[in-house]
Amino acid sequence: MDEWTPHDEQLDAFAAALDVDPATVLRALGGGWQRCGVDSGSWPVDGWAHATWFATGDPLQVLAGVDFRSLVLARPVIRWRGGVCVITAAEVREFAREDVVFQPELLADVVEELARRSRRRFRWCRTCRAPSAPEHMLDRDECMGCGARYRGLVH
Repeated sequence: MDEWTPHDEQLDAFAAALDVDPATVLRALGGGWQRCGVDSGSWPVDGWAHATWFATGDPLQVLAGVDFRSLVLARPVIRWRGGVCVITAAEVREFAREDVVFQPELLADVVEELARRSRRRFRWCRTCRAPSAPEHMLDRDECMGCGARYRGLVH
């Protein structure tokens, strides 16, 4: 029987950026990756301004940037700039692209550590009971979505 090969357009795009097959990405970095925009002009990701960025998790938990020589893993940080949500990065860790093939366990551990650190910051909305990044909370108990939906607040 042939080995099962995952098919997901976003995973395929991530694998193509890394120049590996999707099964290799799943083994080393997991799934759920989507293209995203990252404010690469600010520190600490200014060195990867030309990278192609992907994110995983809902809310976002891990960022991955791929350029011609490196794979960068980071914890996403959301900032509000003029009413616009901008994604930046913290805890940036750089690897060789080949590490996806030759050190998948190391990368899997780093992805899990970054996701765990992201999840520690989440808050749960008392109204909808969904987790949100602190940047998406109106206050300690209510997310922006519920504030808009149930109280007519504009953020």
